[in-house]
Amino acid sequence: MDYDDIIVGAGSSGAVLAARLSEDPDRNVLLLEAGPDYAAVAETPHDLLKTWMSLGPHDWHLTANANPNREIVYPRGKVTGGSSAVNGHIALRGTPQDFDEWAAWGNREWSFDRVLPFHRKLEDDRDARGDFHGVDGPIWIQRPRPETWQPFNHAFFDAARAAGFPEVWDHNDPESTGVGPWPRNRRDGVRISTAIGYLAPARHRLNLTIRSNVNAHSVIMENGRAVGVEVESAGTIQQVRGRRITLSAGAIASPAILMRSGIGAPDDLTPLGIKTQVNLPGVGRNLIDHPMAFVVATPVPGIPHDPQVYNPLGIRYTAAGSNEFNDMQMYMLELFADDLAPGGALDLPVPSVAVVPGLQRPRSRGRLSLRSTDADVPPRIDLNYLDDPEDMRRMVDGIRIAWRLMHEGPLAPMLKEFVNLTPEVVNSNSAVEAFLRDNCTTIFHPVGTAKMGPETDPTAVVDQYCQVRGVAGLRVVDASVMPNIVRANTNLTCIMIGERAADWMRKSD
Repeated sequence: MDYDDIIVGAGSSGAVLAARLSEDPDRNVLLLEAGPDYAAVAETPHDLLKTWMSLGPHDWHLTANANPNREIVYPRGKVTGGSSAVNGHIALRGTPQDFDEWAAWGNREWSFDRVLPFHRKLEDDRDARGDFHGVDGPIWIQRPRPETWQPFNHAFFDAARAAGFPEVWDHNDPESTGVGPWPRNRRDGVRISTAIGYLAPARHRLNLTIRSNVNAHSVIMENGRAVGVEVESAGTIQQVRGRRITLSAGAIASPAILMRSGIGAPDDLTPLGIKTQVNLPGVGRNLIDHPMAFVVATPVPGIPHDPQVYNPLGIRYTAAGSNEFNDMQMYMLELFADDLAPGGALDLPVPSVAVVPGLQRPRSRGRLSLRSTDADVPPRIDLNYLDDPEDMRRMVDGIRIAWRLMHEGPLAPMLKEFVNLTPEVVNSNSAVEAFLRDNCTTIFHPVGTAKMGPETDPTAVVDQYCQVRGVAGLRVVDASVMPNIVRANTNLTCIMIGERAADWMRKSD
């Protein structure tokens, strides 16, 4: 059977595309997912619904090089819903400056004014109202109420206020900065992934086919046009053909599929015996991620804490000496149960409390490359964290802010001893830098590996409509296309990208 649209990857963007495109009953849509599919919430495993994060049971089991001397685990969702089904359910938007920067770089369709309607379309915000927010969208958004915060959360909030951070109720207001509850895609304790928010209401459609446990190997091209996908299903290599092909497999898998298809830089492809079909040197380059580092302490015994309450609030702030608004985040993570992140090795004592700075505007750039033409061999992921001196400077400052919040305010009497830092390290620039090189890790937000840009940008892989340059009928619609990372957890932006692209694709042949 030939399909009108084949979408590879049922994650934060792909599930959105499939749901929106199949609203047209005359369009046959095939959605391919490498992981399992759970057709109903009642059938969905606990780790996808009510944990803080799922770091193993539905994961690709990737590793990445944080820097040339250190490898880290690199979780990515492998299930219908993708990483939206396993993440920490923070529903945070990028800033207007993020999207206006994309537009200024030649992608005018992605200015804040033009993407705002799609941010509103995707959400059902139960707390915030007004011109910046949506109602009745597929993704439920709600903020943890102060009465649900635990004593450690209240102390963290009070410590931040005492340190001069303003109070924020709506972190998604374009001008908000300071400390307050995270907006979360969580309803009645359940993570609202794109599998639940978008695909569940669309499953009855006869023109939508969802196939799980199907691993995409490459795009089939004929006469300069994408006409299908080579996949592996139940151990058998097969081909499926369609009028339009869209890769929504994420910032790791989508560029890998492109490269296996002969789309990329000849210097990357030729050593593997891959014939270059389309010379696009930007494929796999421009890898950007948000790094973070934990300052960990054990709590004073006897302070009550509901173990199912974790990370309800945080700080967005501008680093000292920076001219980039909200270029930093600060989390507080409370680990009072060992089942909050199944499959993960957080290497933290239970119980423990961590204050965690995270860099939101990294200047360092990494790279993704193939190790093999075999689709079962994971690509090489080089993150290159903190390579830029300004990245290191802001994270050093973030570690010291976290240390002060834990020592000088109302949080201090609640903490017994520090696990991984000493005053001597904190007071030495070189020692903090060494600590960061040895301890920085991912906030799980890779983007940029098939970035959008105008024809004048030799590193652009797709145009502003997400169409792959040099190949008719082929798009990339996911985190890969971001030319720069947003100052926010990336899930909501990926959902918005799916909505934005679906609007164009429904109007085109």
